[in-house]
Amino acid sequence: MESGWSSSGFALEDLYEMAAIAEQGGFDFYARLIARATQPRVKNTLKFLRDEEAAHKAYFLGQLRARGGAPRGTVTPELQAVLAREFLEPLERVYTSGDISDSGKALSFGCGLEEKSIGFYTAMRASVGSGELADLDRIIAQEEGHRKKLELIRACWGQ
Repeated sequence: MESGWSSSGFALEDLYEMAAIAEQGGFDFYARLIARATQPRVKNTLKFLRDEEAAHKAYFLGQLRARGGAPRGTVTPELQAVLAREFLEPLERVYTSGDISDSGKALSFGCGLEEKSIGFYTAMRASVGSGELADLDRIIAQEEGHRKKLELIRACWGQ
């Protein structure tokens, strides 16, 4: 996420919606990597990461519903600008540039994507209630684990 970004001033429901959209982007990214993976161990690790993205999305949508909201698939224009700049546009660039076909570039991009998620969720901590803080911290820790797994795959592939 951009330096100094703050989640304050945004409705928590919009932050949950944004998180769900970002997690869907991560899910789609891992699905594309799975389709390219040839080693069963790598494929299984990527499936694990993809499935955790789906679980994170489900958590954020559940929190949205618990507040009486229904998933809209969109956020305020201000958050849409952040979402597009930090998540959606970079994903589209990696797909259209062909970098998704270069294992080293794709894995490096994935590490950066996980870092952005960590930054977003860390900033989001200021907006959640104490009851949700432990869940959000667990997701942050899982995202950190994702980044480490991607770095390990890169090292195994000699990238």
